[in-house]
Amino acid sequence: MSAVAEPGVVLPVAVVIEDEHDVAHLLEVILSQAGFRVVVTHDGDAGVEAVRTYRPQLTTVDISLPGVDGLEATRRIREFSSTYIVMVTGLAGEDDIIGGFGAGADDYVAKPFRPRELRARFMAGLRRPPGRLGTGAPEPEPEAAPATAESSPEPAPRAGVRFTGEWVELRGLALNPHQGLLTVDGRALELDRLEFDLLEILLYSGDRARSPGDLAMSLRGETYLDSSQVAEHDRRLVTHAMASLVARLADNRPDPRWIEQLPGGAYRLVPPVS
Repeated sequence: MSAVAEPGVVLPVAVVIEDEHDVAHLLEVILSQAGFRVVVTHDGDAGVEAVRTYRPQLTTVDISLPGVDGLEATRRIREFSSTYIVMVTGLAGEDDIIGGFGAGADDYVAKPFRPRELRARFMAGLRRPPGRLGTGAPEPEPEAAPATAESSPEPAPRAGVRFTGEWVELRGLALNPHQGLLTVDGRALELDRLEFDLLEILLYSGDRARSPGDLAMSLRGETYLDSSQVAEHDRRLVTHAMASLVARLADNRPDPRWIEQLPGGAYRLVPPVS
């Protein structure tokens, strides 16, 4: 989602360099909610050129990219730009993190990430003063956006989810992660913290199915080789909390309105009716 500015307001620009389209879409949504106009690219070379063209205040970079990898892309960007770079990657070893900062990154976030935490990091980047590098070399004036740029007024909603300001909405359900508010058909509904966080993760997941182990990873903001490494206790905790969440939403029925449980125990948002 590329945020739309009010008349006379110029939005800061963010560039996303991410080859996984689902992750790129999620980053676009989070950045738009944080007040950025977003340009999405899917490989290192295109990302470097987007930074050169748009002069973004913030850039996200994945390490594993086709062609030029994220570390080399970051080094090239640092030759001409002081954009605030956040590495967003599935590589979370100590050597990977040291390599990211050594290449010129300002922050490092491992996948899977929690949207609320990542938005807070982006807001911190938005508040930083310009000219961090202090090289004395002026950046070039921004060029006109090329016709092929992958930016849009609003990304297509996934599974019917829409993002309006700080609100995430789905068929009468409206959640504000930053104020901790949930309304259902206009009426406030109280959830405990775990239920609220699980609902937020599902809404940001769109049409992706999420297993209890996968949800547990997202809750803890940790990266595993696969979800089989999640402790059984954590899986049971998520399963119990999901059952409680579904009950609070009165969605435990044969034709659920928002959340369905798939064979095998995974959860997914109910697809919109065609």
